[in-house]
Amino acid sequence: MPRKRSLTSSLIVIALVVPAGLLGTAATAASASPPKLSAMLLSIGQMPIGWSVVSSAGGGGAGCLANVLEPKEIKQTAKASVSFEDNGNVPAVDEGLATFTNAKTGYKQIVANLMACKHFSGKSGGEKVTGTVGQMSFPHYGDASAAFAVSFTAQGTEFGEDLLIVRVGSVVMGIDEGDLVSVNVIQFQGFVKKAVAKLPS
Repeated sequence: MPRKRSLTSSLIVIALVVPAGLLGTAATAASASPPKLSAMLLSIGQMPIGWSVVSSAGGGGAGCLANVLEPKEIKQTAKASVSFEDNGNVPAVDEGLATFTNAKTGYKQIVANLMACKHFSGKSGGEKVTGTVGQMSFPHYGDASAAFAVSFTAQGTEFGEDLLIVRVGSVVMGIDEGDLVSVNVIQFQGFVKKAVAKLPS
């Protein structure tokens, strides 16, 4: 059923701000080279017809899901991220890349933080968000990977989000897809394969 544009716009902000918060701010760090992380991100040409780049993805996230790719326990040395949406609506996809002083340690800390983040709440897009996080079964990617299912409610609407953390060499990637209620896992896996293929082996 079509939604009113005002409500749709608000929900997109929430759906995008929460994932963008997971991955950090959308800006590429000045120290993002080498390696040039922005060149490794998914491009609009790799997305289905009708999808577009979101130019003003927010940051912050909610509760323990705030800036997942920026664990306090280890120094992040570079980052880059991009966000997409389908025809001005959900589903929405976010990808974030990061390097650390030690990629293996960074990856392990990110995964440990997510495993400890079973419940979260906070503000996203100016709206109260509450939800849960749990590990999910997902194909293995890169040198190491871990997947999480996120369920949250905002403005009385339920959203689902699949989140995958992958380490390929010195680069750690966080990629997620959010949608109303649940995510199309097959579609998400397609995005993941394209994203991982762009990372240096």
